[in-house]
This record gives sequence, C-alpha cells and structure tokens, in this order.
Amino acid sequence: MMMNITIKKNILLLVEGRDEVEFFEAFLKYIGVQDNVQPIEVGGKDKFKNEFPALLLSPNFSAVRKYGIVRDADNSADNTFRSVTGMLSRHNQPVPKAPGEIISSDDITAGIFIMPGNSEEGMLEDLCLSTVANHPVSSCVDVYISCLHDNLEHEKGNISKDPYKYYFPKNEAKAKMHAFLAGMNKFVPSLGIAAKKGYFNFDSGTLNDIKMFLQKLVA
Repeated sequence: MMMNITIKKNILLLVEGRDEVEFFEAFLKYIGVQDNVQPIEVGGKDKFKNEFPALLLSPNFSAVRKYGIVRDADNSADNTFRSVTGMLSRHNQPVPKAPGEIISSDDITAGIFIMPGNSEEGMLEDLCLSTVANHPVSSCVDVYISCLHDNLEHEKGNISKDPYKYYFPKNEAKAKMHAFLAGMNKFVPSLGIAAKKGYFNFDSGTLNDIKMFLQKLVA
C-alpha cells in the first residue's frame, strides 16, 4: 500500500497503480529527470481520496517541495479534474485552475494531469497505444476489436446469466492493450513492463503534453 512507501525525493508523482509507476519510471528516465521525481502508487479513484490525506501525514512529506497528481480521465476528464481539485481544496493544498497547470501556495507546489490528454476521456492505455498507432500489430488489434464489436453483445443494464450470452469487454482500452502485447514478438504481461522494454514510442508527439507537464514540475 502507498502508506508503506518511504518518501525519498522532494518531488513526487502520485499515480493510480503499478502500471503507472513503471510507465513513469521509464518515461522519466527517457526525458532525463528520473533522479528528481519519485512516482508513488496511490490507487484508483476510490482509493485516492482516502490515501491522499495519509500521504500528507506520512514521514518526510514535510520535505516534499512539489507533487503532481496524474489520474485517468475514464469517462470524463472534467469530472475527474473536479474530483481532484475538490480533494486538494479540502486538505488546504494548492488548487490548479486547469488540467496541466502547476500552482504554488506557501511552501508547496502541486499540479494535475488527466490522462490521456487533459481534455479527453480515456486512460493510460489509450495514451500508450496512441504512440504505436502505425505499428503493424496495431492494425491487427483494430481488426480484432472490430470483430468483437460485430460478434458480441454490448452490455446494457444487468448482464444476463445465460451462459450462451457473450459480451463485449467492459474496458475496451485494456482489451486493446492486452491484444497489442499478445501480438509482440516477446510477450510481456503488463503495460508497465512493456514501457520499460521499449514497446511504446516515447518520441511520439502524443506524449508532448505529459512531457511538458513533467518538465514544468521539475523546473
């Protein structure tokens, strides 16, 4: 759990899960600031609001100068941003006025980035897949997902218990990611490991916004 993590650096990046930690460890190294920032797994949207106050009270947090919060937009970037700013306000932390903004108050600086791109719905999987849109495996993934759309029912309300009813994946982005990884020459089981193996194109322009956010955070 996040509360067991020792704060070792004075700039933190608060993220949802282990895949996010590993992705950002790889990406921070790629942009040359891995020595400055410590990614910390806080948990998904339900855990985030409970774990965040524990982080504020944890040993060594007083030494933290800056932190960025990175959350998936899921169905609404606006709703996710409002959720994060509300949490910050309740705990008397700096409150950015817009996604991607970094703001200071007293002795602490905070920023918020909503993946995949601050103004969209989606998640880290969408952002990573956007970097390999021209990869030959990606076109195969598109055919596979299209086949699922055509052959599986889409969930509406309660799912039938009929064993012969087959439903489209609840999370299309995760289904696409697993299909992409399955198509690689050497399979790895997770997005985080794939990021460290170089499976995504960190030169892609689709990462410019998150790159700029991180560079502003460490400036």
